[in-house]
Amino acid sequence: MQGTDRHATAVRPRTTRTLPTGRDLASDAGALRATVHKRAASEVFLTDAVEVADGRFSVAVRWPREHGLYRPGPDGGDLLLWIETVRQAGIHLSHRFYGVPMHHPFVLAGLTFAAGLPPAPSRDARPAPVTLDIVVRREAQDARRTAASAEAVLRVGGRDVGRVGLRWQAVDPARYAVLRRRNSPPKPIAAVPGGADAVPLTARAVGRAQERDVMLAATRDDATWMLRLDTSHPVFFDHACDHIPGMALLEALSQAAGVTAARRAGPPTAHGTDPAPHPVLRSGTVAFEAFGELDAPVTVTARTGSGQAPAEGGPALCVSAVQGGRTLVRADLLCGPAPRRTGAGDAGACR
Repeated sequence: MQGTDRHATAVRPRTTRTLPTGRDLASDAGALRATVHKRAASEVFLTDAVEVADGRFSVAVRWPREHGLYRPGPDGGDLLLWIETVRQAGIHLSHRFYGVPMHHPFVLAGLTFAAGLPPAPSRDARPAPVTLDIVVRREAQDARRTAASAEAVLRVGGRDVGRVGLRWQAVDPARYAVLRRRNSPPKPIAAVPGGADAVPLTARAVGRAQERDVMLAATRDDATWMLRLDTSHPVFFDHACDHIPGMALLEALSQAAGVTAARRAGPPTAHGTDPAPHPVLRSGTVAFEAFGELDAPVTVTARTGSGQAPAEGGPALCVSAVQGGRTLVRADLLCGPAPRRTGAGDAGACR
């Protein structure tokens, strides 16, 4: 997670709406900018939260109809949008319900996630309400550090569509400085051989709409890419950060997995001229191991994993980002076709 956003945010009057939980929750996302460490109101995906039991919360979500990076939609949207939403929830709940000071930086430790069935079709033109049912467990807490984990169920239109697990810690600035020194390289990082020849992939190749969202550049190795990091990107660098944001690394790993899965899917069939839809992220486990420096090259590699996966998704991929010989993040990711809408009698489960 990024460091704390120290810019004050004026609290505006809130309106309310009644969610399927039967509780009234505020619907003004802009009022939560400070508590999710965002500057732009358009990047805040929560509107309110209420504690429904000890450590269990109902969180109201409002996604924009369109977004510069993620793909909101009636099918539940981009899985990375879900992860970012739960990430914001972890920060907000820490400040609002667990007394974490606003100036404490947050450090993302790990993620698990799985998409299930898409929401049931709706005849209503209005967007279906989105909520999180999230359970938080504090693993340690004192004046200097809070370590916690959360398990969130994402609901769209009252139907469970996926799950996200999150592990993080929030620390005071002095402890954060110690972590940065401990998890930073002791000497300058040399350039990666062949990195200067890396050619950026196209937006279509990585399943994004805009070239600025491409995180990968091809190298001489088909399974290895150079990380493309744009520190002016309006989503990943919504505010200043002294290291590579975790969500930027996750986006790069997701793109590498999608490109690899698309290659294995092969060319279009003889009966059609259009390529198959770009594979989408379906499930994964992610571990963040070190801080990534903003001014040094990073390589992203995807290899076939040894674990078993559902036949329709193919084998899981082991994807990692490495800088100066140090692994920043590693993940086991499964990509597959976008889920089909199913009738009420069809069975399905999160993977």
